Amino acid sequence: EGGNLIGAPLEGKVLIVDDVLTAGTAVRESVGIIKAAGAQPAGVVLALDRQERGVGSQSAVQEIQANYGIPVVRIITLDHLIEYLEAGGDGDGDELASLRNHRRMHCVDSEA
Repeated sequence: EGGNLIGAPLEGKVLIVDDVLTAGTAVRESVGIIKAAGAQPAGVVLALDRQERGVGSQSAVQEIQANYGIPVVRIITLDHLIEYLEAGGDGDGDELASLRNHRRMHCVDSEA
C-alpha cells in the first residue's frame, strides 16, 4: 500500500489489538504511530500474553501499562496454557516441560 496504515484515518481514541505479546515491541511502535497521527491510544487487547520481561525487570504488559497509562486486557496467558496442560489437556509432557522452562528463563512471576 505504500504506507503504515490501511483503512480509516487515525483519530480520537484507538484500541490496539495484538495476537501475541512477547517483549511489547509492536505495541510500543503502534503507540508511536497512533500518537504521531494525533490520536490517543485507549488500550490494548491481547490474544496471548507470553508474560515475558519487557525492557527492564517488569513484564511487557506491566511496562505498557506504566509507560502509557493504558489498560491491557489479556484473553489467555502462558500460565493459563501451563495450567491447562497440567490438568490433563491435549499435549504431552515434553510440551509442558518446555513451557515451564521457558517461563523460568524468560518470564516474570505470575501476574493476576
